Amino acid sequence: MVKISANKIFLKLFFDNVNNFNILMRLLSVGKVNDLLIIFELCKNILLGNIQLIPKDLNKLRIYEKELIFLSENNKSFNKKVKLLKKNIDMFQILVLIGGNCILKNE
Repeated sequence: MVKISANKIFLKLFFDNVNNFNILMRLLSVGKVNDLLIIFELCKNILLGNIQLIPKDLNKLRIYEKELIFLSENNKSFNKKVKLLKKNIDMFQILVLIGGNCILKNE
């Protein structure tokens, strides 16, 4: 039996709708801390170098370095993190694609 966690289900929802701006905004609005925790952990692992990125993705994320640091910190409020993701939807789409390719492909 395969164990699928709630945050993987949310990541799959994001990944399946990555090009639909309205659905992404709606999912960000209704998401809880546990649903978006996978995105925050992904930011932390990218910064630590635990996830191998292709140079194209790395170059896209360079301009969002401060935002990645903010999202990876545990002491920042959830609402501020969601507001940042909504403001930088392009960065969020890149993170969803990276997370989908890294996490969902290993199932």
